[in-house]
Amino acid sequence: MISIIFCSINQIKTDKIKRQYSEMMGDEPHEIIVIRDALSLAEAYNRGLNLAKGDIIVLSHDDIKFLSPTNWLKTIKAHLNSFDFIGLAGTTKLIGPAWAQAGPPNTFGQVAELNSNGEPYRVLIFGTPLRVIPNIQAVDGLFMVFRKEVLEKVRFDAKTFDGFHCYDIDFSFSVYKAGYRLGVATDIPVLHESQGKFEEVWRMYAQRLYEKHQADLSTRRVRPYQHSCVMALNTDEVLEIMSAPYVLYNN
Repeated sequence: MISIIFCSINQIKTDKIKRQYSEMMGDEPHEIIVIRDALSLAEAYNRGLNLAKGDIIVLSHDDIKFLSPTNWLKTIKAHLNSFDFIGLAGTTKLIGPAWAQAGPPNTFGQVAELNSNGEPYRVLIFGTPLRVIPNIQAVDGLFMVFRKEVLEKVRFDAKTFDGFHCYDIDFSFSVYKAGYRLGVATDIPVLHESQGKFEEVWRMYAQRLYEKHQADLSTRRVRPYQHSCVMALNTDEVLEIMSAPYVLYNN
């Protein structure tokens, strides 16, 4: 049984992603839990987790598109044979509230997103040396999948993160600190149909995360860097770019 949980206030997005997950799951036993009135993502996910009956939990944004849907379930199950928790992008060394602050050689994964300037799409490549990267400390909340036993030790901190920022870093880093095995999958090509925002509200929650976890964060300084960014005209190009690493691994 797989429980898929997402939050959405947009009926069009809700219908679209429900249809996508239903098609990808096929005959696999599953449930889709939609939270329509989230007070915060931490609060809403906790509410969804209380309802979940699955042995595998999927937490997902409502505006993502899987570009290789036929391989999705097989890939997830294969990774969960070796890991307790999987994300699509993250770091092996958390040094601050944003996982990408660590930079190379500690950031991994790849995510495509809509591009607001120039060609319609861009692929952000943080590092893809393996199909799945071990020793991860924190992941992006765009998409997270984990074994239900993780919830025996960790839940979302809805008191501290009572908004829509930093809930994912707090949760995944707490899972890491609880002794579970986190990984970043580079072989699940996903398009995010929006972009992240780091405004004043984010900085408030970033400070809360720092105060909560500062004793366990790496003390390494933030080093300026530029990750790879490849522009694409259409989703076929996006898939070609994102598939290249694991196509090579198979040859």
